[in-house]
Amino acid sequence: MRGKKTLWLFAIAALVGCGDILGLDGYTDQDGSLDAFVGDAPSGDAPSGDAKSDAAPSEGGSDAAACAPNLLCVTAPPSGWAWAVYDPDTRPACATGYATPTDVEEGLDAGAATCGCGCTTTQPTCTGGNLTIGSGNNACNASTQTESANTGNCAALNTSFSTSGASKVSITGPAPTGGSCTATPTTTLPAVGYAHQGRTCDYAGDAGACGAGSVCVPDPKPFGLCVSQSGTNACPAGFPTQHVVGTSVTDTRGCSSCGCTFDAGACTGTTTLYANTGCSMSATPEPTDGTCNGAGNHTWKGYAYAPTTNGSCAGSAVSADGGVVFADTKTVCCQ
Repeated sequence: MRGKKTLWLFAIAALVGCGDILGLDGYTDQDGSLDAFVGDAPSGDAPSGDAKSDAAPSEGGSDAAACAPNLLCVTAPPSGWAWAVYDPDTRPACATGYATPTDVEEGLDAGAATCGCGCTTTQPTCTGGNLTIGSGNNACNASTQTESANTGNCAALNTSFSTSGASKVSITGPAPTGGSCTATPTTTLPAVGYAHQGRTCDYAGDAGACGAGSVCVPDPKPFGLCVSQSGTNACPAGFPTQHVVGTSVTDTRGCSSCGCTFDAGACTGTTTLYANTGCSMSATPEPTDGTCNGAGNHTWKGYAYAPTTNGSCAGSAVSADGGVVFADTKTVCCQ
């Protein structure tokens, strides 16, 4: 009997040794099976090794992670503003996702007009009145007579008169008639210049959301990312750099009105006295300016009047006015 019991214990020991060889060392008498190696791990026990989870990646993370490749997550513009891109100094092609390239200028530089006011003078007429002749003494006022100023080349005096060493003659021209001024204003406008000449492009798609208050937009390079609105406006938050641009200008530069003041002056010139009515003897020219002058020892019977006019015009003071503005002003605000 003792011999049989010893044999039985030996057989059990042999079976345990075989388990080590076959890799069944996880087997226990507790459940009497191999489920622990081919089935699910018991609840609360983590299997050894690098187990991988089948759960989907987290939907959270940064806002930028929610945008597709080549898109940027940026602060959405406030109401009334539209996406735009802007390059102030060059005019490249619009980046992918942007369209409607518009060449614009920024920073108007337009000097004021240079103004002038000249006048063209039309001289008055000096042949429509009478000459006044004084004579008879050294003061030229012993006797006075009038003669027509419209003499042509020669005319007989209505009344002859004599001069000698003791008497002189003075001749005064007629009052001028007519005459006028024509204003000749001048305006010179300096060329309009610009601090910048660049290009804008508009966003051609719909910006998808990438977080609270943010949207996905295409990368605008080589342009800067901006927003725009018609008129001149303060920039919204997130887009602090203001550019006031336009594509055409309204130029109202000019000058105030040019006017002229006319001065008819006086009819002067020369009156030549003759000792005969045919104007061929003892020709003696006398200034026709009212001065008293010697004329020699003669009895004067003829004369000829050659008038001189000295009417003049003075231009009024003028000043520059007006200015240059964009006809289609737009505010572009960039990050």
